[in-house]
Amino acid sequence: MSTSATAVPPPRVSRVPRDFYEELVRSTQGNRGGFLAERERWLRALPVEAREELLFEFEMLLRAVERYVHLHDNGVIDSQEQPLVTRDFREELKDVRATLSQAIRLARHLLDPDSTQKLQFRRYVETQLADDNMRRSRIEGERDQETPQESLFVLRQSFESLRNLIDHLLQLPVCGLSLFNDVGNLVLREIVLNRYFRPFRLTEFRLEYDRLRSVRLLTLLSTVPAETRPLYTTAYLGLFRLLHYLAYVSQDAQGPIPRRVRVVLALVRSEALGLVGYLKNELAPKAGPKPLQAACLRAARDIARETERIARDILVELDRDRAAAARASYAFTQVLQAQVVALTEALAPGSASGEAPFEQLASPMEAAERLRKDLWVFSQLCRGAEGHLRNDDVASAEAVISSIVAFLGYFQDGSYQLLRYVDYEAFDRFSALLTELPWPPEGPAVRTRLIEDLRGFSMVLENTFAAVSRRAQLRGFNFDRAEAELLRDRFLAATR
Repeated sequence: MSTSATAVPPPRVSRVPRDFYEELVRSTQGNRGGFLAERERWLRALPVEAREELLFEFEMLLRAVERYVHLHDNGVIDSQEQPLVTRDFREELKDVRATLSQAIRLARHLLDPDSTQKLQFRRYVETQLADDNMRRSRIEGERDQETPQESLFVLRQSFESLRNLIDHLLQLPVCGLSLFNDVGNLVLREIVLNRYFRPFRLTEFRLEYDRLRSVRLLTLLSTVPAETRPLYTTAYLGLFRLLHYLAYVSQDAQGPIPRRVRVVLALVRSEALGLVGYLKNELAPKAGPKPLQAACLRAARDIARETERIARDILVELDRDRAAAARASYAFTQVLQAQVVALTEALAPGSASGEAPFEQLASPMEAAERLRKDLWVFSQLCRGAEGHLRNDDVASAEAVISSIVAFLGYFQDGSYQLLRYVDYEAFDRFSALLTELPWPPEGPAVRTRLIEDLRGFSMVLENTFAAVSRRAQLRGFNFDRAEAELLRDRFLAATR
């Protein structure tokens, strides 16, 4: 019997490259992956403008309150104005109250009106129950939090109750240390017991908003060895998340400082020191050659030293100096951006040189140009495969499908990360289609379905291409079709 007659085709799942970033993010979520996947489905269906950014701010505030109620994170110990046991924590309670109020407003935005009305009506009906067992069953049912909507509604109601409690406590002559600690424990309990919106850990990420939207960094990381790539990616994601936090400080630092800014700065300080530990203890020992290890240790040292200086010289002035928040935000931003550049330069010397190297690395215009070009190439490949199938040219269609599979790996490591979160679902469905696709597509029914799927996804690609082309960053920049055609032809030639 000939060898060719017994050859076994490769497993179908290997047809399509996997999304490295999705695998990394999922691996950080531990046993909460199921809840978070359900939350992603809820978020994608939520008819609310800018829902991903609203959710990021909401979870940032949860994380900030979680840190702020610890005295080592909120700066109280640093001030050392008087013994803690005789200190009045009224101002810190006001900070917590203001942060809870903003979280309540965000939760209202994230709960669509229909869900809110249903949940409020159900709660009203349940509160009219006279039977003790029924009331207890209602309370236990709230803790079950069977859906993200219920989970968010329960958290919002709990925060409203806590805010009312704080309002009454602030009428006391003195709000002492034990009272502040007790309120902090109540807030922490509501946050930690929440099923779907429990804050992320330092190295835990969310697909909704943790993406590296830098063409140069994505390209660089695709060349990093597989064993260290997750470590460096985690470091970059951590740095950019801190910069994302600071954007909320900067936008509120022009007029009187909102009290929640103090809470967010406490979060930045705490997580910056947490990132120092990661760089020193996790990344540096496994970073690779000694120059890379040294770069990671220098980054950890610089962040730790600057964070200590900001806490000592600037954060202690927040009560007395309105400009202190802006100065702290600027100082944190400078040191974090510098470490992004330093790590990049260590991985690829010369790649982060010149004027404004961070702005070059994180250029929105470069990201938009790359995404626009890749969307056009993707749509051309899909239209080509569709045309061959309509003409019953299965051999040519197979070659183009192979090109699409190869291009998908290139796309996932780069432009996929530059998409809006709302766009991911269509791309994920198409990737799943390629994974499940029987080949060759025998029978008219299978071919018809494939033709329609290719046509539908081509329209998604073309609409997304048009939307990206309208972005402000690309205003005045014509589409370089010749360069896009060279990229398309490169992938077509590789499978001939």
